Amino acid sequence: MSQALNYNYNSVAQEVVCAEDAISSLPAVLDRLGGTRAMVVCGPSILEKSDVIRRVQDALGDRCVGLFSGVAPHSPVHTLDEAMRLASEIKSDALVSVGGGSTHDTAKGIATLLGEGGTIHDHQVIFEPPDKIILPQLSGDRVPIIAVSTTMGAAELSRGAGFADKDLGRKVSVADPATIPRSIIIDGKALATTPMNILLSTAIGQLRVAIESVYSVKHNPICDSLCLHAISMIVKNLPECPKLDVECLLNTKTAAAMASLGSVGGGINTAIAHHVGGIFDVPHGDANAIMLPHSMRFNAEASADRQALIAQAMGIDTSAMSDYDAALAAAGAVEDLRDSLGLPNRLRDVGVPEEGLELIASATLQDRSLATNPTPVTDAGPIMSVLRSSW
Repeated sequence: MSQALNYNYNSVAQEVVCAEDAISSLPAVLDRLGGTRAMVVCGPSILEKSDVIRRVQDALGDRCVGLFSGVAPHSPVHTLDEAMRLASEIKSDALVSVGGGSTHDTAKGIATLLGEGGTIHDHQVIFEPPDKIILPQLSGDRVPIIAVSTTMGAAELSRGAGFADKDLGRKVSVADPATIPRSIIIDGKALATTPMNILLSTAIGQLRVAIESVYSVKHNPICDSLCLHAISMIVKNLPECPKLDVECLLNTKTAAAMASLGSVGGGINTAIAHHVGGIFDVPHGDANAIMLPHSMRFNAEASADRQALIAQAMGIDTSAMSDYDAALAAAGAVEDLRDSLGLPNRLRDVGVPEEGLELIASATLQDRSLATNPTPVTDAGPIMSVLRSSW
């Protein structure tokens, strides 16, 4: 007799506002949260090279009481104290995070530290291979976050955040449910201002979220419905994004959001990508795009039946294939999609030195995303195999 269905699914209670000019809805969103003093959080590039921050500030009007524009890639820990001091000085009662994953993670870190005090290291998740995760006890008192997303990534929809620590040689992972952004603003005009290579790579990053969720050891029917449909939507819409059609951009971003809403834990690809980026400053989307086909092949034997579903969602005719062959076909299709978009396909081409692979593997062993990988990972050997094939 087959085992009865048994799973836990923790949904994310959020408002999503999607429109060509969704930023104009910010005053109403802030009203619903009871905010009167908002601090905008962003990086220097979006401030200097687009009109998105101006649009956000104009929409907020006199309720915008501060701007922190010092966000850096991979949310380094040293930026948090400066941002937190500003938020405290201006007595902000809401954070408006404008940008991609590093910006949204920085905003989450600000909110955690404002509520808990101490340093971000005091609140990190501890992972013990192969599957033990130790979460710190946290309060629920947090400044609410509104996230205006300008990439196809969806860090704004997750419970976790990662902060690069060069001294430790890895990312510090924090999972603070109270910092999940309360409102998500998906603005078509804002997406269209983002460099295309960032849109494409972050979309492949969300394809990775959907794929790893479908073959996660914690997969369930709710996850499947969201993530398999997200895969279909991304494969259909992503190749058309370079035309900058707003409808296509909004559909791709919606699919990216669905992947994160259905996520039930990452895998070896997510785990390694955290530290490829944190140690060698590789954009998270690029790291995911490079390694995803190799990670899928690594997990093919342990998750062939699940990867066959992924192949079907990508439009592959699997009727004459074994599940294992379908899994390999899915990995090949992801590789073909990545290459057709002109994204990097080797770690060596994005500045990762061969002698750095062991450092990445060592850091990855402490990453909690390994806990839900279908092939158990208890030592650095499997991580090195994926890294070598990706290098």
